[in-house]
Amino acid sequence: MPLKLKSSANADIHQTVIYWMELLSAEKYTEAFELTWHDPYYQWTPSLLEKVINGYGLPDQTLDVIHKVTSPQTAVLDINNQNIYKDISLFDTPLSRNHGSPEIEIIGDVFYDLPIDGHWSDLTASFRILQGADFFGLELNDIHVL
Repeated sequence: MPLKLKSSANADIHQTVIYWMELLSAEKYTEAFELTWHDPYYQWTPSLLEKVINGYGLPDQTLDVIHKVTSPQTAVLDINNQNIYKDISLFDTPLSRNHGSPEIEIIGDVFYDLPIDGHWSDLTASFRILQGADFFGLELNDIHVL
């Protein structure tokens, strides 16, 4: 069952994304998958999550290098990249969700760079912020180079 947040405050969302990254850094792909909601369009599974991260945004199994998420607590910035891209945006008007429960609305977007192989990278995870009757949650959209 996806994690249900008590608020859409930036601090709650930030903590959830950091926790999700920590699960990935421990290679707990199933737990990371289960933390978020999922749009069937993207066909996320724990295995696909692992493959996309290992392939630096592409689920390619023929790569010579396998990439891993690093703990955000220990990742370092490269000299050329002085900022970690993170953006939490709430919409003025909620959007309808075209799948799943009709009483859940999309109220915002989240974009966070991922720490890969010891460094903050340009591989970015994007989420939708969902609001139900008595909770908020994150829906994993995409992981791609931004």
